[in-house]
Amino acid sequence: MIIRKVTIDDWKILLSWRNDIITRKNSHNMELIKEESHKKWMLSILKNINRKLFIAIENEKAVGTVRADFEEKTKSYELSWTISPDFRGKGIGKKMLKLICINLNAKVKAEIKKENIASIKIAEFAGLKLKKNIKGVLHYSN
Repeated sequence: MIIRKVTIDDWKILLSWRNDIITRKNSHNMELIKEESHKKWMLSILKNINRKLFIAIENEKAVGTVRADFEEKTKSYELSWTISPDFRGKGIGKKMLKLICINLNAKVKAEIKKENIASIKIAEFAGLKLKKNIKGVLHYSN
C-alpha cells in the first residue's frame, strides 16, 4: 500500500465514497453532498496548511482516504477516514490508518460513533486508545 496526497483530480472518487450510504451513516454530517460543494471543499482543503488529505493505493487501485486536521491548541491531528465500498472488510482501513499514524509521527485522535464497529477496530489496530464516551461518540487518541 502506498499513501499519497490527494489532488483535485481525485474529487470524483472521494465524492462517491463520501456519499455512500454507509459512509454517511457513520459520519458526523450525514447529508448527501452535492458536486459543487464538494469541489469547493476540496479546493479549500488543498490550500489549507493545517489540513492534509491522503488517498491510499493498493495494487494500483484507490482504496481509501484519510483526512488529518492539525489543531494548534492541542498540537495534534484529528483523523477521519473512509474506505472505498468495494474494499471494506479486507483489512484496508487498518493498514491505511496505521501507515498514516506512522507517517504523521504526532499525537492523533479520532471521534467515532459507538455503533461504527469497523472504525473502532481500525483505530485500535492503529494504536489509538479509547479516552472517553460523550453521548455515543467515542474519543480515541494515541
